[in-house]
Amino acid sequence: MQPDTDSESAGAEMHRSIMTAFCDVLRTTQLPPMTVMTLAASALGTVYREVADQHRSDGGCPCGWKPNLRADVEALQAALAATTQAVPPADLRVMQAVGRA
Repeated sequence: MQPDTDSESAGAEMHRSIMTAFCDVLRTTQLPPMTVMTLAASALGTVYREVADQHRSDGGCPCGWKPNLRADVEALQAALAATTQAVPPADLRVMQAVGRA
């Protein structure tokens, strides 16, 4: 099966954007990392709510998405859990820097 390069590219761009914002907030506020993570999660929840509200409006959206809070939150939680599972440590010497803390 061939990977979905559009999805991978979008995911990589989203990761870069979030990591940059995360590092900027850490640097400018001196807040603890978990506080900044909580703020990021809250912002994602707000984005979900705003997008879902627009898809519930009269006429809906031609994309066809029908928000389902319970199922959507479960999908978001599963994605978070899947990406935070322990993985073998990477060699930091070969990783690309995406921001500064």
